[in-house]
Amino acid sequence: MPTKSSRVTIDHEEIRNWAEARCGRPSVVTGTGKGDETGILRIDFPGYAGRGTLEPITWDEFFAKFEESKLALVYSAHAHGHRSNFNKLIARETVDLETGEKVGPSRHRQKQAAERGERRGPRSEAARTVRKTTGRGSLRGGARQNPERRGSSRGTSSRGR
Repeated sequence: MPTKSSRVTIDHEEIRNWAEARCGRPSVVTGTGKGDETGILRIDFPGYAGRGTLEPITWDEFFAKFEESKLALVYSAHAHGHRSNFNKLIARETVDLETGEKVGPSRHRQKQAAERGERRGPRSEAARTVRKTTGRGSLRGGARQNPERRGSSRGTSSRGR
């Protein structure tokens, strides 16, 4: 998930300081809240694509929804030597907050799999070993298993030679 130049946090003060240092303001996507419920959270930066699609809210409203939804913020302080506005709100359950490493699928992906009737348990030890030793995941597909099958279907032709 995060790169070497990005961080993950749930600390309200860190989020607020990072956003305000870039003139960012808490907001919600227009039309996503139901009744008094706060909608989809965003941080709006003046001069970017948020105009007309985002509504400002208070930091208190932002963090109440942030906690209710169990979110974390992935953000980047700098990119390519310049101050960065990159940020993404993610489910806390999908990332290790200490290391920033991805730990599992989002609730959205889990729900999609359940709706399709898929029940994927943890990857077997044998499959993890194959991935570690070969650097590959699944070995499905003839061309990946047998490199000698490559060539004729890859646009090479004996015509006109």
